Amino acid sequence: MSTLILDRLWINRLDTGEAVAAKSWDRSPSYDMDGEVRSYAGGRQRSISTEGERGSVSFTLRKLPLATVELLRSWMGLAVQVRDDRGQCWVGVFFQVRPDEPLTAPGAPSSYWWDVALTVRTVTAPEET
Repeated sequence: MSTLILDRLWINRLDTGEAVAAKSWDRSPSYDMDGEVRSYAGGRQRSISTEGERGSVSFTLRKLPLATVELLRSWMGLAVQVRDDRGQCWVGVFFQVRPDEPLTAPGAPSSYWWDVALTVRTVTAPEET
């Protein structure tokens, strides 16, 4: 019997299915909605909110070659699906790619690997089978 161990975060373009996979760290989803508290007669306070929630997930992809960094740059503004090793899934878009060349040991050759930070803003998308 075979065992499949998923240890990477996957980003797939929704239109083509093209994929990027890498180890990741510091995943942090965030959800919020528009709303406020209004004051009424007699000092009453009421919550006024707008239906719907905004979500985003931030993460850093580890040790990507420069060609993959350039590929992610070309995907800015396109719908993607992000799935992590725990089975969590987000559909959204990202508008910024923040590459950071990792530090190398003194005397070591310069690094050809990059850490890339992304924030994906979630969008509503149908789940089709």
